Amino acid sequence: MNSTMLANVLNALKSATLSRLKHITLQTGTKQYLGPILDPSLEGKLVHQVPPFKEDLDRLPYPNFYCTLEDLVASDFPSITHPVHCWSIIIGASSRSVDNILLTLSVYATICQYQGLPFRYPGNKYTWEHFCDMSDARVLAEQQIWAAVTDGAKNQAFNCTNGDVFTGKSLWKVLCEVFDVGFVAYEENDEKFDWLGMMKGKGKLWDEIVEKYELL
Repeated sequence: MNSTMLANVLNALKSATLSRLKHITLQTGTKQYLGPILDPSLEGKLVHQVPPFKEDLDRLPYPNFYCTLEDLVASDFPSITHPVHCWSIIIGASSRSVDNILLTLSVYATICQYQGLPFRYPGNKYTWEHFCDMSDARVLAEQQIWAAVTDGAKNQAFNCTNGDVFTGKSLWKVLCEVFDVGFVAYEENDEKFDWLGMMKGKGKLWDEIVEKYELL
C-alpha cells in the first residue's frame, strides 16, 4: 500500500510537463534495525540487529515497507537522488503532530499537575532502566537539507539522532521538574497501569486548561 501511494505520486510528478524532479528524501526509522515491533503476531519472536546500529547493516528478514520504498525509488526512478534518513523517536514542537511523544507527555503532565494526580510512568521496566535516544525534528530537517544539496550524500543512508542517550528514569525526573509534579519512581506493578484509561474522558478538563492558560 505504501509503495503504491509513493509510486502514484512519483509517476504523476515525472509525467508532468517539464518535470524538474531531481531529488527525493526518504525518511525511515529504527524499525530498520528492530523489525516490525508493532506487529502483534511477531511479539517475542523478533531478533533485532546488535547495537550499535550502523547504516550498512544487512536488512532484517522481516516485512518492512521502508525497504520496499527504497527499492521502488532505486529501481523505477534511478535518475532521482534518494538519500535515506533513519531517525529514532522524533520530538519537536508542533501543534499539528498528533503522533508526538513530547506533546503527549506534556499534556499528560499538565493534567496531572492541574488535578494533583501522581505523574506515573506509562512505560515498562526495560525502558525505565535502559538507554534510549531521540531525534530532534530540527536536526533531522538540517540533515535532509544538507543531503539534498551535497553531491557526496547522493543515495546514501544516514542515521540521525541527537547523539546523547537517556533512560526513562532520567527523563522522568526532568519532566517532573519542568511541569512541577512530584517524582514517582517506577514499580513492578506499574506495567498494569492503564494510561489510556486514566486519560479517557479528560477532554472537557483539557478545554478548561486551554481556556484558563490561554493556550492554542
